[in-house]
Amino acid sequence: MDTLQHRYEILRELGRGATGTVYLAQDSFADRQVALKIAHAHIFSDDPEQNQVRKAWLNEVRQAGSLQHPYIVQVYDAGAGERSAYLVMEYLPGGTLEPYTRPGQLKPVGEVLELAYKCASALDYACRAGIVHRDIKPANLQYLGPGEVKVGDFGAAYWGQGDSTQVMDIGSLAYMAPELFRHWVTPQADIYALGVVLFQLLTGRLPYQADSPAALMYQIIHGEHPRLGELRPELPAAVGELVEEMLARDLEQRFASWPLVQAALSALMPGTVAADGEIPSQGELFEQLRRLPLLQELGDPELWELLRFARWRRAPAGTVLITEGAAARSCYLLLQGETRVTQRGRLINLLTGGTLFGELAFAEATPGARAATITAMTPVVYGKWAYSRLNRASPELRSGMLKIFFRLAAERLKQADEQYQLLYRRLQEQGGA
Repeated sequence: MDTLQHRYEILRELGRGATGTVYLAQDSFADRQVALKIAHAHIFSDDPEQNQVRKAWLNEVRQAGSLQHPYIVQVYDAGAGERSAYLVMEYLPGGTLEPYTRPGQLKPVGEVLELAYKCASALDYACRAGIVHRDIKPANLQYLGPGEVKVGDFGAAYWGQGDSTQVMDIGSLAYMAPELFRHWVTPQADIYALGVVLFQLLTGRLPYQADSPAALMYQIIHGEHPRLGELRPELPAAVGELVEEMLARDLEQRFASWPLVQAALSALMPGTVAADGEIPSQGELFEQLRRLPLLQELGDPELWELLRFARWRRAPAGTVLITEGAAARSCYLLLQGETRVTQRGRLINLLTGGTLFGELAFAEATPGARAATITAMTPVVYGKWAYSRLNRASPELRSGMLKIFFRLAAERLKQADEQYQLLYRRLQEQGGA
């Protein structure tokens, strides 16, 4: 534990639990504030009752840094010895989602669905890495601000690789799917748990309540819970149907995968977000981006990064997106709608949804002036990001976008060559005639 003493200066205690204490600390090497979680010493005693907790700590140390996703709490450092363990994580001062599960403190429905969507995205990413979280609850979901959340605490996580040392009998009872009581672990257990969180965030109570753990377990396995419409009649019926499918006791009735959950959440968000007509919800945007053939080379973390640093807009027909002769500073992605491309007032092309434009100037040392004007022919949804932002993006996103740019440039050169060859043949035929 010498690393802790030399590298991390403890500033104050942030919280204390049954298994460890979390401190706000200054990382002297990286020059940043971090959350430092140190295990209680008694966990590493010879007491057999501490075996599960000790395994949970080693679980989280093992996965430290392996999950890189914008909606998963980042772990910077970790260590474990015979009598100690620690984790160093990003410091998130916003607290957890727990306060927003209480009556009188509930978030707007649109924001709740946005939070659930981002949790689903993070858990889908973990699932594709072979990890089931198994302890999804408000206390393990860090609130960053309106519509922003991060999934943390993978101490109870299950690895699909079949490691015999994994923790089996651990988790928070109220959020445990029925099949977990039979030691049957599937990604659908996390879908159930997020459904419980969603139920809480919308109603201010748990779906199942009881006076003892045994009674609560019985309710989860055999009982009935109130429907959302009974507790909040003003909620759209489709939201209640979504939660019911997430909480289904029968696995065949529950959502089978995270992409299905995300698609269902995304379908609800356009009707529940603030209707200012300007910026689509992030969940709605992400669903559309991941379906674009153009961006198939980008993974979910890169798509989220692209989404978050771009400026997204809705615009009516007639809006000029790019003006001929203006300085080239940004790249654009037309997500929905149609535009016309004109040069000196002459129509030269039409663009439809899923088209990237304005990217060629990114390769220039000093971007010049725009060569054409692009005008919306219909209402459009488009994203815009400055070349300077792209230069500061992660290496993974920059590499992926450059591959896309090169592929587009090659396709356009091929099209230009085909048009040239066609024109050449026509001229030959005319000359022969």
